[in-house]
Amino acid sequence: MEKPLDEKELERKLKKDQKAREKEEKRLKAKQKEAIRLQAQAASDETKKSDKKQKKKGTPDENPEDFVDPDTPAGQKKLLASQMAKQYNPAAVEKSWYSWWESSQYFVADATSSKPPFVIILPPPNVTGVLHIGHAITVAIEDAMIRWRRMSGYNALWVPGMDHAGIATQVVVEKRLMRDRNLSRHDLGRDKFLLEVLQWKDQHGGTILKQLRTLGASLDWSRECFTMDEKRSKAVTEAFIRLHKEGLIYRDNRIVNWDCSLRTAISDIEVDYCELTEETLLEVPGCSTLVQFGVIINFAYPLEEGLGEIIVATTRIETMLGDTAIAVHPQDERYKRLHGKHALHPFNGRKLKIICDSKLVDPSFGTGAVKITPAHDLDDFNTGKRHKLEFINIFTDDGNINENGGPQFEGMPRFTARAAIIDALKAKGLYRGTENNKMRLGRCSRTKDIVEPMMKPQWFVDCSTMAKAALDAVKTKRIEIIPIQYEQDWYRWLENIRDWCISRQLWWGHRIPAWYVTLEDDEEKDIGSYIDHWIIARNESDAILEAKQRYPGKNYKLDQDPDVLDTWFSSGLFPLSVLGWPDSTADLSSFYPTSVLETGLDILFFWVARMVMMGMLLGGDVPFQKVYLHPIIRDPHGRKMAKCLGNVIDPIDVINGISLEDLGKKLEHGNLDPSELEKAKEGQKKDFPNGIPECGTDALRFALISYTSQSDKINLDIKRVHGYRQWCNKLWNAVRFAMNKLGDQYTPPAAIALCSMPPLCKWILSALNKAVGKTVSSMEACKFSEATSSMYSWWQYQLCDVFIEAVKPYFNQSQELESERGACRDTLWICLDTGLRLLHPFMPYITEELWQRLPQPKEACRKDSIMISEYPSVVQEWTNDQVENEMETVLDSVNKLRSLRPHTDIHERRPAFMLCRGVDIAAIIQCYQAQISTLASVSSLKILTEDDPTPPNCATNIVNKDLSVYLQLRGALNTEAEREKLRKKRDEIQKQHDTLSQKMNASGYREKAPQSKQDEDMKKIAALLEELEIIREAESELESNN
Repeated sequence: MEKPLDEKELERKLKKDQKAREKEEKRLKAKQKEAIRLQAQAASDETKKSDKKQKKKGTPDENPEDFVDPDTPAGQKKLLASQMAKQYNPAAVEKSWYSWWESSQYFVADATSSKPPFVIILPPPNVTGVLHIGHAITVAIEDAMIRWRRMSGYNALWVPGMDHAGIATQVVVEKRLMRDRNLSRHDLGRDKFLLEVLQWKDQHGGTILKQLRTLGASLDWSRECFTMDEKRSKAVTEAFIRLHKEGLIYRDNRIVNWDCSLRTAISDIEVDYCELTEETLLEVPGCSTLVQFGVIINFAYPLEEGLGEIIVATTRIETMLGDTAIAVHPQDERYKRLHGKHALHPFNGRKLKIICDSKLVDPSFGTGAVKITPAHDLDDFNTGKRHKLEFINIFTDDGNINENGGPQFEGMPRFTARAAIIDALKAKGLYRGTENNKMRLGRCSRTKDIVEPMMKPQWFVDCSTMAKAALDAVKTKRIEIIPIQYEQDWYRWLENIRDWCISRQLWWGHRIPAWYVTLEDDEEKDIGSYIDHWIIARNESDAILEAKQRYPGKNYKLDQDPDVLDTWFSSGLFPLSVLGWPDSTADLSSFYPTSVLETGLDILFFWVARMVMMGMLLGGDVPFQKVYLHPIIRDPHGRKMAKCLGNVIDPIDVINGISLEDLGKKLEHGNLDPSELEKAKEGQKKDFPNGIPECGTDALRFALISYTSQSDKINLDIKRVHGYRQWCNKLWNAVRFAMNKLGDQYTPPAAIALCSMPPLCKWILSALNKAVGKTVSSMEACKFSEATSSMYSWWQYQLCDVFIEAVKPYFNQSQELESERGACRDTLWICLDTGLRLLHPFMPYITEELWQRLPQPKEACRKDSIMISEYPSVVQEWTNDQVENEMETVLDSVNKLRSLRPHTDIHERRPAFMLCRGVDIAAIIQCYQAQISTLASVSSLKILTEDDPTPPNCATNIVNKDLSVYLQLRGALNTEAEREKLRKKRDEIQKQHDTLSQKMNASGYREKAPQSKQDEDMKKIAALLEELEIIREAESELESNN
């Protein structure tokens, strides 16, 4: 007979029985849900089978025309097909939307708006040809910024413009004239040549504008400008006059980069340098034979008074014709006896003074004696100024030896003279040999001619005070440079800035507003002979008035300077001039300074620094608050893109796709020489053997922005771009699935009851919230690739791979799942609406098309276009860390189960088991049992406790210390494979344990690490030890079963 229970024991027994009953009820409920899920899964499988059969047979009642968009009149909102196409087609999706956006004036900013301004100036593309892939990354990044800010409530202005690109355009047009009509610009004359250039500009400018529209650039076309239009020309003239009045623009005879083919000074950016380590023979324009570089030539100058000789060395022997001194170090004992003496020039008898200069001469280099050619070398020029030497220019503008070189060499091309001078030195017994020499050789990027340092009268800008202001602007954070490492380059360049040569001996460009007065009684009649005869004026009328006042009663002739201004001068004014400066306009008042300047890092100094200097001086403030420098795009092999290599990519070819044959035809219509053309075609065959596949604008933009994680250069691979085109298909299918499951009668709710939603819905909304927060913070920090990564991860790995797959069983006809089905519908709609708005700035076309197809909330007044709808922001109520942590465990379990499936039959569903070591983990797994079954594609899922026997014939995997998964296999278990799997897992956990232990045992850990961190590490160590114990048990069990 059992002993009667006392009151406390009875109470404990009743509680125990109650818990048992509750546990059993939960088990039965879970079993019922599992049965419903399996039924739904079976129905889903049947539907898939049926769909496959229908695809094979062809559905008889399907009308193909229902899937084709009707033609949309230009400028009207796109008409969509009644049914979504079964596959994403970029050409069909990207049609018609842009003209509707533009005609709806969505791109136009309002100077009177009360919204905060956000302004970007598009770096004006050169009018020389068509946009390349480097321009496409600029457009992609800037349009993403401008669309994001526009959707975020800003008065967003993005100003389009084009640059006349003086030297680049003139070179292209001259080459075409010579090739097509065998004419030079001099054959035509200045006026007719400029007409030819204007025709080229109109033709190619139109191509560029079309490309920008195709790329989806939401530019305010009402403010479109050109650097040589009337308003910009007015700004250029005004800037020149103001800078001249302040004494910052002056005329001087100084060393410049001279191109003998173009017969003009060129800027530093137009000089490409190549490093030579030894003797190298190179082709040079105008030379019939190869020219020797990479050597240094030693020769002797005889000394006066029979003192012997002095040996010097040079890489440019032809410049010895202009030598006017020889420099030695004052402390060099070898030459102290020669201080103040003279050497004699062997070809003209000129006396060359031996001067002492510690700044120029390194006594340990070479012979310690340096020849000085003040008119043809920058260091020598400065030395000549210090010592008041004679400056002798020995070259004509086209690179021949002039009369100053002497009758023996006059008229010779400079490189012909090079060889002739060596022969002449040998004949006089003064040649002392040639040696290999490391050197940096400058070539003009346009003509490939060797750049000649030459002293020329030019207009210069004194940059010293403006450079200091630009330096301070970055140091005081009035301007932020991103990435931050380029700040040091900014400081280094501006701290060592030289005065800027702004005149060019070209015809295409802004004519310099300077007139030269030639007086009747002037001895020298050449323009520019007297530096004080220049008059700076806005126009010829003003110049005449000034001349009359300056030279009353005198006869004179007035000529405008034939030269034009450096392109960078007008470009440097762009943030001011596009907003109406020098006039006081509403745009200038509302939009200056601009917000961000986004451009390539290669023009940080040539353009960005000059905009800052001129903007601060003439505009009274910094021209922009941030500078974002994107990486330079190279080909897959890391080479710079160049037409002669055949690796320059037109973004339109990536968008539309192009065959290899048509790529070659495009090269043939370019300006390449025959030899360059063949080399370029070979390059195309290697890089694009099958042409370029159609990728679409959205995929190209997203790919280019995702590449910006690379700091200085991008090795562009078209395969990666095409991968994003396939991802667009994933987005398309996600919305297509949703439209099917939401149904024609579905209306999104005005608000959602979050508390009553299934955990899966709570999870996806919390994950979406996190993606929104990460995207917005990344955009604010100009970390664009992190924004794309955040969006991609949410769409791909959370919405498509998990949520959509997990909710499919809910969309069957079972009444038991009606409330969950409703919640899933609402959540799916919220995810798609929010996710598309989040993605829109990066992929404007596909997001507009898909968003327009989504059902509209009844109570809400939705905007006509996604591009003017509100950008998503974080919804605090959606954040749910607990559910996210639970789903992390769930998805880890799913991945571990999937990894157990044999590779031979990965599609077969098998029974699975989950061993839960504790009540908390069991509750989580029970809550998500249906989702785990669906995502892991198992036939059944049983939850085990530590008291249950290990299921037989199962492969196992350990999720964490509290959870292991088992998958039942057909036939004999591969013991060796399971043993290897457990060993790898044990090694991985042991490595984590050892690393953490080493960190905790390190010197200073206990003193420096916060107590909270130490406690956290102790918990991690304990968990890792538990996992190791579980692995050992699994290994033991595996051995005992064999």
